[in-house]
Amino acid sequence: MSRSHQLFNLLANRKLANKSKSLTIRLLSLTLCGFAGSFAIATPTAQANRLETFVYDLTDSKIEFSLKNDIEPKGTVISNPTRIVIDLPGIVYQGPTVRRRVGRGVQAVRVGQVDANTTRMVVELSPEVTLNPQDLRLKSRQPGHWTMQLPQNIAAIDLNSISNFSLPVTGAAISSGFGWRVHPITGERKLHKGVDFAAPTGTPIFAAADGVVTYSGWTDDGYGNVVELRHGNGELTLYAHTNRVFVSKGQVINKGQAIAEVGSTGRSTGPHLHFEIQPDGRTAVDPMDYLQLRQVTLDLASNSFKD
Repeated sequence: MSRSHQLFNLLANRKLANKSKSLTIRLLSLTLCGFAGSFAIATPTAQANRLETFVYDLTDSKIEFSLKNDIEPKGTVISNPTRIVIDLPGIVYQGPTVRRRVGRGVQAVRVGQVDANTTRMVVELSPEVTLNPQDLRLKSRQPGHWTMQLPQNIAAIDLNSISNFSLPVTGAAISSGFGWRVHPITGERKLHKGVDFAAPTGTPIFAAADGVVTYSGWTDDGYGNVVELRHGNGELTLYAHTNRVFVSKGQVINKGQAIAEVGSTGRSTGPHLHFEIQPDGRTAVDPMDYLQLRQVTLDLASNSFKD
């Protein structure tokens, strides 16, 4: 595996003498460097530091993250496959390593603890993406808040793709992704067959595509109140743990129509929508391969990803 390591060179503006204008603007520029390894930034002596949020916005092709205290990141660009690695010295994250699927350009974002004193964020890019590190700029316009602009052609890979399915909930954060996990209630290792969108009770749930209601009501399998939609090509979508259901069996539904509202019925630790896509009408797959996201948000303030 070949690696192209880049230095994040921190350029700090001088603080203004007037305290009312003490806001510092730093530019962290990734420039090509001929030797392997990254420049280690001295670990700040801060207390109760933590990563608060991590956001990737496809529309603006931008990464944003916020910290409880102002910490200087250090970074590396790795090739084969291309990854952007951002380390936060002095930042403690006590939750499990979390990886969220995004799309085709930026395939995933990952956050975890490297050691007792460092939190690491990784942006995993498609193998077809060629990244020029000189095009990357990581900026901080206020203490504790950082942004990085990615080339627009990366986001265009996803924004130009065609998807039959839209997001079933707007403004919700993904609290649990598709895949094997330890169930937060039963403690069993089970396949989580969908994606959980955390949102307040009563948040409207929309049909992800045109279809017909094949089931609407209570289930005894832990999903609580459920709506199932069958779509024209045989695909099935499932919406679980709902509070109230607005549709009935046999009803024809249009894409984007409100069909239920977010709740916490069945086996659930809090209000969220459990959403599944079954392309053959039987086998659940990762919905993130079908949904066209505009933003991925990891809310890390509580260090909790239980759904």
